[in-house]
Amino acid sequence: MVIREYNNYSKYCKNIGKRIVVLTVMSVCFLFFSSFSYPITRDAQKQDGKENGQTEFSKDDWRLVLINKQNSIPDDYTFTLGTIQGNMKCDERVLDDLNGMIQAAGEDGVGLMICSPYRDMERQKMLFNRKIKRYMNTGMSYIEAYRVSSETVTVPGASEHQIGLALDIVCGEYTSLDAGFGETEAGKWLEEHSCEYGFILRYPLGKEYITGIEYEPWHFRYVGEEAATIIMEEEITLEEFWEEYVD
Repeated sequence: MVIREYNNYSKYCKNIGKRIVVLTVMSVCFLFFSSFSYPITRDAQKQDGKENGQTEFSKDDWRLVLINKQNSIPDDYTFTLGTIQGNMKCDERVLDDLNGMIQAAGEDGVGLMICSPYRDMERQKMLFNRKIKRYMNTGMSYIEAYRVSSETVTVPGASEHQIGLALDIVCGEYTSLDAGFGETEAGKWLEEHSCEYGFILRYPLGKEYITGIEYEPWHFRYVGEEAATIIMEEEITLEEFWEEYVD
C-alpha cells in the first residue's frame, strides 16, 4: 500500500515537473520573440499614409521627375519655356511660384538673383567639357577629370537645368557659386523659406553619397509645395523622397 502510494506520488511529481518545464520553455520563447521589433515595409507605410489622408505622390507628376546620374532625361520629355527676365528662362509652370519667392524675399530685405536657370544640351556640354579640361590641365587623366567633374557639373543629359526646373540663385552681396553662399542671409533665407514656394535645396551638405553631387547651397529645384515641405522638414533628398513617398 505504501509502495503504491509512493509510486502514484512519484508519477504526480513527474507530471508536475513536465508541466513546469513546458511552461518555462513557452515563457522563454514568448519573451525571446517579443523582444524583436519587426520593421514596417515601405508599402505598409505608404498604405498607412493613404488611410491617414496623407497626400499621394505619383511618379508621373512632372514636378517630381527624378533626374540624376542614374536617371537621364527621358527622350519624350517635353515642356514649355517661360521667361524669367531677359534671356533667362525656366519651365513656364514654375514662374508664378518663383516670382512669389523672389518678392517675399525682397519684402524680408533679401535680394535674390537668378544666375543660371534653364540650359540647353549644348551649353551643358560646354560647361562639363570645360571643367574636364581644367582638371586635366592640373595633371589628371581624362578618366580622373571626368569623375571629379561629374561631382561639380552634372553630366549632359542628366541635368535638371535642362528641364527648366533647376535654378542657381545668389545675391548681390555674394555672387560666387561656392559653399560660402550657404552662410549668407540669402542662403539662410532660401533654406528656410524656399519650400513655401515649392523649391528644395537639391544638393544638401552630408548627402553627397546619395546625390553624387557636392554640397551646392545655391542650387534649388522645383518640386511643388507639398513635396518640398516634406523634403526640407525631414532633411532628405529627392532620391530619398522617391524611395519613401512616390508610388
